[in-house]
Amino acid sequence: MDAVNLFQYFAALLILAGMLGALGLVAYAIQRGWILSNLTGLRMTDPRRRRLEISETLVLDPQRRVIILRQDEHEHVLLLGRSGETVLARQDAPPAPEPENAPEAPPAEGSTSLLARLKGQAR
Repeated sequence: MDAVNLFQYFAALLILAGMLGALGLVAYAIQRGWILSNLTGLRMTDPRRRRLEISETLVLDPQRRVIILRQDEHEHVLLLGRSGETVLARQDAPPAPEPENAPEAPPAEGSTSLLARLKGQAR
């Protein structure tokens, strides 16, 4: 290999690395929402605080399903099908369920002695 071919090889490698880096930066900007907000003026919401949530779905048949959609403090029951969407009911949402990994409540007064007696009987 002469020096000219070696130079062309490294130049092409450098250009390829630069193009891949630029593509990675564009993908990162799209993921972070920077491109969307600059082009359209829309802002992405915080993914931890979404306003819409599908609480439950029920498949009626291959073409239709019923969903319960929670929006802020309201619930909407929707029928989705081939012909369109139909709102079946609107109501205030019940309080959000507590997470399953919530800490347990401390035992009630007087139950500690009962627990101690039960533990003593188990031994």
